[in-house]
Amino acid sequence: MDAADQAGGSYTDEDIMDRVPMGRFATPEDIANAVAFLADPEQSAFINGQAIAVDGGWTADGTWQSSRLCHR
Repeated sequence: MDAADQAGGSYTDEDIMDRVPMGRFATPEDIANAVAFLADPEQSAFINGQAIAVDGGWTADGTWQSSRLCHR
């Protein structure tokens, strides 16, 4: 789905990475680490009813992109 959208020329991988404060795409290990944390009762026993975004900060800071672009 992403490849088809990018083929239309509306955005690139660089556009996405510019929007993510971590400056990169997630790796399978990034996702696996979050899953392993939640699956470990010693690490996450008191966590419940939460949505944990594993998105490099995409949703945490909506102002980041505009701030970064202003300094280019």
